[in-house]
Amino acid sequence: MIDRVRRLLVLASAAWLTACGSGAIGPERNINDPTNSLVFAYVDMSDAPTKIDGASLKPQGEEGYWHMNVAKDGQLLTQPYLPPGAYQIATLEGSGFFAGNNVYRFPTYGRNETAVRIQKPGIYFMGAYRYVKVKTGVFEAGKFAIQRVKSPSELDLLQRVQKEDWVKGTQWEARLRNRIAELQK
Repeated sequence: MIDRVRRLLVLASAAWLTACGSGAIGPERNINDPTNSLVFAYVDMSDAPTKIDGASLKPQGEEGYWHMNVAKDGQLLTQPYLPPGAYQIATLEGSGFFAGNNVYRFPTYGRNETAVRIQKPGIYFMGAYRYVKVKTGVFEAGKFAIQRVKSPSELDLLQRVQKEDWVKGTQWEARLRNRIAELQK
C-alpha cells in the first residue's frame, strides 16, 4: 500500500514538473507550424534594478501564460509559437546580486499598453518601451511604469530577432526576411 502511494506521488510529481517546464499553455506547438505567429517587444531596462531574465504573455479571456524568449541583452522579447488570440505582457522577471529577485507585474484585467490581437498568422510588434520608476513613499512597495518609445524601431528589432539562435533552420528565417523587405520599401 505504501509503495503504491509512493509510486502515485512520484508519477504526480513528474507530471506536475513536466507541465511547469513546458513553457506554454495548451497543446505543444511545432515552431514550423504555419499557423504560428511571432510576437515581439522591446523593454529598455537601463533604469531598472535588473535586466529581464524572464517574461510572460497573458492570453486575454483564457487561463495560463505563454513564456517569452529573452535575448542576451535582457531587453528584446519574442514568442514564435502563438495561435490566434489576444495577448499582452503580464510579467517581466529579473534578478541581480544587490537587487534580489524582482517580478514586474502588469495589470492583466482589461488591456494594457502592450496588447496585441492576432487574427491571422504573421509577425506582430507589441512596441518598444522604457522602464520608468514611479516615486513612492518611504514605506510603500516599489512601483514602475512603462513608457512607449520610438527607438529602436520595428525594423531595427526584426534585424536583431533574425540573428537569434532559435531562428536558424526554422520557418522564421524566410518570414522575417520577407517582413524586413516590406519595411525597407
